[in-house]
This record gives sequence, structure tokens and C-alpha cells, in this order.
Amino acid sequence: MRPNPLVVQAYLLRGALLWLVARAAIAGALVLAGGDALTLSTTALVEVVLLIVALGWIETRRRRESALLANLVVSPILLSVFFAGPALLGEFVLRFAAAVLA
Repeated sequence: MRPNPLVVQAYLLRGALLWLVARAAIAGALVLAGGDALTLSTTALVEVVLLIVALGWIETRRRRESALLANLVVSPILLSVFFAGPALLGEFVLRFAAAVLA
């Protein structure tokens, strides 16, 4: 069974918002440290995606949505994909934009 498109849309949007906030905080810290805010190493990119997935899980746990998601046929792996998808897409867009601008 596939999950409801409204659930998919809600969690993809939550993942995108988490990525925007976390990436803005990381970029701010990099600017203050004198580094390049747009380009990250591949290792840092993977760490950012893992951070977003962890933050998404913490947010889901904080809202106590685990039982609801289980009833709506959203497995833990699928939920992780919903959080990681927007983060990966955003990081690839930033990497492409930095390559084009350089």
C-alpha cells in the first residue's frame, strides 16, 4: 500500500523547511568562520543530510506522530526518505549553482 499523498507532501515540506533552517545556520557559521558558505565537501554534504534526517526524527518524536504514521502506512525508512529527499535535492542545487557561478 502506498501512503496518502497529503502525508507525503506534508513530510516532504517539513524536510525542506528543516533543510532550509539548518543550511542557513550552517552557512552563517561558515561565514563567521571565514569559509565558503555555498560549497561543502562531500563528507559535509552527507553529514548535513544525516543531520536533517535526525532532526526530522526528533521532530516527529516530539509531536508523538509515530503511531499515526504506522497507521497511515509510512514506514520508518520511508519517513527517512521524506526528510532526506529535499535535503539532497537542495544540496545538489547549491552545488550546481556554485559550479555555474564559479
